Amino acid sequence: MSGVLRRGSLNFDCVGGPRDKGRGSLEANLYGGYRETRPGSKTPEISVIALDFRRYSEDLKKPPKEGEQEKDGEQLPPTARDLSQDADSDVISNFLGHYTRWSFLWTLLLCLFQLPTTFHLFMFVFQTAPKDFWCAQPDHLRQMSLSEWRNLSQTSNGCLLLDVDYSQVSYNGNQLINWPANASELGYRQCPHFEFSDVDGPAKTLVQEFELVCGRDILSLVETCFLVGAAAGAVLSGWISDRFGRRHTLMAFVTIQSVFGGILAFSTSVAMFMSLRVIIGFASMTVTVVSFVLVVELVSGKWRTIIGILNILPVAISYVLSAGLAYLIRDWRHLQLAISWPWLIMLSIWFWLPESPRWLLAQGRLDELCVLIERAARMNGTTDNLPSNYRKTLEAAVPRTVVPQSPPELAGQVEEVRAAGTDAADPAVTGHVNPLLVVFGAKYWRTTCLTLIIWLTLIIIYFGLTLHLSNLGGNVYINSAVAGTVEAASICISIVVVLKVGIRRSLIGYMLLPGLCCLATNLVPNQTGVIALATIAKCLIGANNAIIPTYTAMQYPTIVRNFGVGMGNLASGIALILVPFLWQLEHIDALLPLNIMGVSGLIGAIAISLMKDVE
Repeated sequence: MSGVLRRGSLNFDCVGGPRDKGRGSLEANLYGGYRETRPGSKTPEISVIALDFRRYSEDLKKPPKEGEQEKDGEQLPPTARDLSQDADSDVISNFLGHYTRWSFLWTLLLCLFQLPTTFHLFMFVFQTAPKDFWCAQPDHLRQMSLSEWRNLSQTSNGCLLLDVDYSQVSYNGNQLINWPANASELGYRQCPHFEFSDVDGPAKTLVQEFELVCGRDILSLVETCFLVGAAAGAVLSGWISDRFGRRHTLMAFVTIQSVFGGILAFSTSVAMFMSLRVIIGFASMTVTVVSFVLVVELVSGKWRTIIGILNILPVAISYVLSAGLAYLIRDWRHLQLAISWPWLIMLSIWFWLPESPRWLLAQGRLDELCVLIERAARMNGTTDNLPSNYRKTLEAAVPRTVVPQSPPELAGQVEEVRAAGTDAADPAVTGHVNPLLVVFGAKYWRTTCLTLIIWLTLIIIYFGLTLHLSNLGGNVYINSAVAGTVEAASICISIVVVLKVGIRRSLIGYMLLPGLCCLATNLVPNQTGVIALATIAKCLIGANNAIIPTYTAMQYPTIVRNFGVGMGNLASGIALILVPFLWQLEHIDALLPLNIMGVSGLIGAIAISLMKDVE
């Protein structure tokens, strides 16, 4: 799911007069490297003081050791890089680095959380795989051949049964006894029960289990239940993780996802199945969003873009794994258990999983932050490069509205550092700002409206193709495996494209080309060509889905960044709900859903071209 639907990392912007925006500047340290190509007017933001302590605080420098080299009048180890002079650094990356052995380990493990989430979303395609069906044959007429029964008693679609009293009819010696002579003049009634083909074996699908065919074909509504929960999770997960922390929110909802996913396998009715799918949808999307936030908050600099995109790579891989797993396990209940309970093993890392260092700083929880920094330094082998009194740097970077955990003997020093770098407090700046008024204010209303359009069109195309590729015909297992493999390669290539071409130009291309592919299906003469174009469109839009969260986060200042990305999540939630009903239009014209996706791609590309560019 993506991917859909992720919040940007938490940073703090500075306020005040013009400042140098070069290396080590206050804006660079706090904005996390997200900068507009054209400066705009100021927006009210949280007042924070985070000075360049390598310039302004001599007591933070460790005494030089023998053999150290001198640079610009400072004594630095020859192997140590002064990240405080890096334009993409902030106060956290000065001590943790941009991307290290410690962050590699945890970003790799956190990427795995995308697998069960995608399984719960995508396995529905295989659990509801179509099977041939017909009106059930009465027990006393079992001697009749199946083809004879179907041709004689029901309509071609297998939904209506000839209105005959079958209890009075018998079959003996290849002849029907008491069959009404005027049977061709009789009407039809709904089939009371159905039978399904066992060509693929005795394993049951969800459709077969609850006979969701003909008048009971409510698969779109059943699918919508999961997507409604996912939409709610996309909007609320940011607030939950901001309130309770990324680590505990993530692991709590992984538990909910796995436990309720297993319970789903024991559903006794469609109503029970739909209710549980809402809960699983909420938990799955929360896991997706929070794991993404935690990943990008463990790194900094250009690695936020790279790791943010690579975090979606397991989604494409899981499509391939889903096809293989569903091919081997055909029964929907066994398949549901296979994708749910084994993931409880992920709870074993709960104790060791680090909290977001930037969230800890924002909350003023410096004791936990210092423990995390020292643990990371031990793994990275950089303990000797850590200043003994680095805590003062962190204390000065804590937002003014938060009381940091400061030892009494350091409290006075921290206040002096704060006072040295700030002017008189401006109530308009230091007060609480309504994020809704900011994102729809004079400066950002255009960006917000375009963001809503982009996310809406993106999700309509991405999930419209991902969840309904089987509607186009062909072997659903082969189609899914091929599409997942190509999408994974596309995501990897997109990193190079973004770094070389730029993020906005990349997004325009990755939105325009899928739209053209969907529209081009009107020109191909056979179903194979339609499937090929749809697969190409899915892979290209998959790369867009991997890039768009980071790009959206770059459009807003820190104080409303999570809320701004949340607006995108809101639009994607609406799109998720619309997707199942979009494919109902294929009953009017087989290519109508693809045409709508094609137009959506063109609209989305135009909207991206109207967005402001970022570095």
